[in-house]
Amino acid sequence: MTDEQAAYRIGWDQLPAAVRAAIERRLRARVQMVTVPSGGFSHGMAALVDLDDGRTVFAKAIPSDDALAVRYRTEADTVAQLPAVVPTPAVLFSIETAGWLVTVFEAVPGRHPRLDSPRELAAVLAVVEQLAELLTPNPLPDVPTIEQSYGPELTGWRQFAEQGPPADLDRWSLRNLDRLAELEATWSDLAAGDTLLHTDLRPDNMLYRNDGGVVVVDWAWPCSGAAWVDLVSLMPSLLADGIDPDTILATHPVTADADPAAITAFVCAMSGYWARNSRLSAPARSPNLRVHQAEKARVSREWLTKRITMPGR
Repeated sequence: MTDEQAAYRIGWDQLPAAVRAAIERRLRARVQMVTVPSGGFSHGMAALVDLDDGRTVFAKAIPSDDALAVRYRTEADTVAQLPAVVPTPAVLFSIETAGWLVTVFEAVPGRHPRLDSPRELAAVLAVVEQLAELLTPNPLPDVPTIEQSYGPELTGWRQFAEQGPPADLDRWSLRNLDRLAELEATWSDLAAGDTLLHTDLRPDNMLYRNDGGVVVVDWAWPCSGAAWVDLVSLMPSLLADGIDPDTILATHPVTADADPAAITAFVCAMSGYWARNSRLSAPARSPNLRVHQAEKARVSREWLTKRITMPGR
């Protein structure tokens, strides 16, 4: 979804004049040009902003009473507290003014990494390892646990089993629904841990820099859990590019010693989430979200069928 605009974002010119003026006052510069990057599913403003003093910053803004404003606050608070060595753009400032929440970040030159490029995939896998090392133990004790954040959400197979499956559910899932619901119920205990997790790793939440390194952006869903969760969460993006995730999981330092059964339970939970959510009505300002989730449901289900039939999984 990174090659097209995934959401109808609020534009710079749609911000109230008082908000634009407040941003320029804090920056001590006038805005010259605004560029909206591709990717993402949030409808808030998110843009590279070129200033008349030669600087470029990355700005995000959303009405303070918008349902997504809590995610924008969480991102700003989280990034502001991360250790300086974490590869993520720094927060320059965050303000609430005229009914809007605004956060301005350091701009990092780069583009979304291509997972089908061996060099860029290696850089992505390296930054996942780096995050696990830097964020274990969890430096932000006030973030929720993964069970608190995702326990109510990763229940798709159980909801289908209890309330009846959708009419278009594929035959394999329908035939194995009770088994999937039972496996899904085990994921939260198995994914517990003391690593600060991003939990939304995908290419459009990363930037491949000109020096070959990768930075991670959009820390809107932080929680604590097992170090391997972020890498496993990234795997459906690799599957979409035809890359075998199990070969990577078998050798990557974050997952090499992880319990394969725990990973399978989490994959089951992810696939159930996407199977259920992809069938919900599309948000008006993010019309491609359900298409994205349906693709994630497909590739994660195909991966799950292989893991369930493999010995030791």
